[in-house]
Amino acid sequence: MRKQLKLRLRNISIEKRLAYAFFLLSLIPILFVGMLSTTIAKHSIIEKSTNYIVQLMDAVEDNLQNKLKGYEGFLNELMVNSLVQRSFQVDDIATNADKAKMNNQINDMLITKMSSYPYIRDMKMINLGGEVIYQRGYLLNDDTHIKSIVNSINHIGGGVQCFKQSIYGEDYIVLSKKINSVYTQKEVGYIVLIIKEDAVRIIYEEIDLGKGANVYLVDNNQQIISSQYEVEEDIFSEKLLQSYKESRKQGKEYFEYVEGKNHYTVVGGSIKTFGIECIATIPNDHFLTEIKEMQRNVVGIIIICFFLSIVSSKIICKSIIDPLKKLKGYISSAMEDKFNTVYIDDSPDELGMLGRNYVQITNEMHEMIQKIARDEKERRELELNMLQAQINPHFLFNTLNSLRWIAMMSGADSVSEGILALSDLLKNTIIQKAQYITIANELENVKNYILIQKLRYGDSFKLDLHVDKGLMNYNTLKFILQPIVENAIIHGIRLDESLLTISISIKEEKEGLFIEVNDDGKGFDITQMEGSEGKDIRLSGIGINNVIDRIRINFGEPYGVQINSQIGEGTQVKLYIPKLGEV
Repeated sequence: MRKQLKLRLRNISIEKRLAYAFFLLSLIPILFVGMLSTTIAKHSIIEKSTNYIVQLMDAVEDNLQNKLKGYEGFLNELMVNSLVQRSFQVDDIATNADKAKMNNQINDMLITKMSSYPYIRDMKMINLGGEVIYQRGYLLNDDTHIKSIVNSINHIGGGVQCFKQSIYGEDYIVLSKKINSVYTQKEVGYIVLIIKEDAVRIIYEEIDLGKGANVYLVDNNQQIISSQYEVEEDIFSEKLLQSYKESRKQGKEYFEYVEGKNHYTVVGGSIKTFGIECIATIPNDHFLTEIKEMQRNVVGIIIICFFLSIVSSKIICKSIIDPLKKLKGYISSAMEDKFNTVYIDDSPDELGMLGRNYVQITNEMHEMIQKIARDEKERRELELNMLQAQINPHFLFNTLNSLRWIAMMSGADSVSEGILALSDLLKNTIIQKAQYITIANELENVKNYILIQKLRYGDSFKLDLHVDKGLMNYNTLKFILQPIVENAIIHGIRLDESLLTISISIKEEKEGLFIEVNDDGKGFDITQMEGSEGKDIRLSGIGINNVIDRIRINFGEPYGVQINSQIGEGTQVKLYIPKLGEV
């Protein structure tokens, strides 16, 4: 799997891979952090906002309770008032005149008290028979309304009752309390206050819980007695009230409510004294306003980071790709121009180091190519010199054979032997085209050359050979010892014609052969060993420098020739060549 992935990645350009990697490494963390921070912020905002709304609703409940407590205090004050108590006691026996007098006295008593309760629209005192024995206002003149209120009071029971009542198409809040006789402690009737809804709405109507939020006051009959805004029946339903009751049983201060596609947070509390539930519904969109704003900011930041990552990735990719393209172009041109190109990159980074290292390699290869070209040119020149130094072999051998037979017929044995040696020498050097010959054949050429030279110099020099056992069959370059021996004769023979000794030793050492040619002649100046004096008397145009060049070209380092000569003491030439088998 990993191998396949690597192969697929290698099919994509480095520039694209760098861009993809940069995008992934920059955008993924930004997206992750953005989503994580948004989620954390969402929960934090919802929690803080919900806690704030809970505290706000607690304050609303306290204010409502205080407001209703005021009305309850007013009811309690009336309930123990002597005039109110008397009005319930004399109801069966009093005359109409007495009733009128009693109503006037109660009116006088209520004038100052009612001024503190401007939202009271009607007040009734009703006996147990449902008969109104006192009224202040005209909303409950209909017996149907009175019976409905009495039924509600009896149904709810308890102390102070608070419920909703529709009167002539308008909704009011009814506060009522049963009255017991202070004398007999028996129940004698009811006191009923008809209050405008504004009395309680004023407490929470200015509260801003967000768009779509609403506050409801619900009585024991699960009727809405007041709300901040118009009731939305699709939201406030029996399902919501059931969920609210269950959450209150579980001790929750708020809960999540879903209606269709809409999500709400419901916060509520009870005013138990009056049997009222204060419920607030807040759309979750209100909580998410800040989150959406933050999400927009995060998206904006991500977009900005995206474009910044594109720009920065292009800059970074360009800083990597351009040197690579430049280096690639340099490599291509170097291959076409045989590494004779120019590349400059002084950057201290890895690409700059790579480019400089490659330039160093190409410079070395260029120098090597030039060196090879020079060597090839020198080799061709050497081969040309060899060709120029050659004589037509057929003409030469026919002539030499004729001369040899004449010498033999004339009894000139030394001349015959000299001609035979010359014939063998030229045969090995001219007729045989092989570049390599055995050491035995090379030494045989030297012996033939010595025999020829003795025709001229007589016995003024001698040759000593010292060859380690088993080395005769190794191969060497042809014609590398004869020029050295020739040089020893030319520069070694003394004027007093004393005997010149030339010794050749061949030894094996590691992977090579050491060949040493020594003479005890007069010596010479090394810088003059290829001078004009020698050229006129040489066997061919091949000299020691030719030997040096051929060993260097054919074998390279560490093989070569070392020459030491001192005037009056002799000359030493050392050759180091590789051990070559059959070539």
